[in-house]
Amino acid sequence: MSAAPAGKQQHPVLAAVLVTVVAMILLAFPIALWANAAEMINGYRASHGQGGVPGTATVETAVETRHGPVCTGTFTPADGGPTVETRIETPDGCETGQRFNVRLIEGHPSPFTGYGEPRAWASEAGQWMTYLPLVILFGLLSLPILLLIAMLATKLATLALRGRRTPEV
Repeated sequence: MSAAPAGKQQHPVLAAVLVTVVAMILLAFPIALWANAAEMINGYRASHGQGGVPGTATVETAVETRHGPVCTGTFTPADGGPTVETRIETPDGCETGQRFNVRLIEGHPSPFTGYGEPRAWASEAGQWMTYLPLVILFGLLSLPILLLIAMLATKLATLALRGRRTPEV
């Protein structure tokens, strides 16, 4: 065992807590990457007629924000099922009472606000592209945890293949 240098104390509990906090932060990035990539893919597919439940959406509220209009209303499935309160993504904004042919994407479980809500996508709505910078950002921020996992896997594989060696004196 090596002793701590004079004047310096080792705090293994503090080190373990710090490592745990950093690991949890690093693990949040792949989760955010997954959530944003899923939203982007679902939005793209729905706005291009490749996914979601077809139907019509009627705008009940249209609020202008600094990021553009936010449209909410009711979605009615084409097959006549129950209506759903939803946010409506449109290509050019909306007005109260306006109707759109849309495809509804159900929300998916997510630790992030708003991702669990259903969204109705009108044809050619481009809001799905707003997720692209987040996908790139969280993809890059996920690299350290991927590198750490790769390093640990390499070390474990090396130990498994070579076995432990006894230290030489």
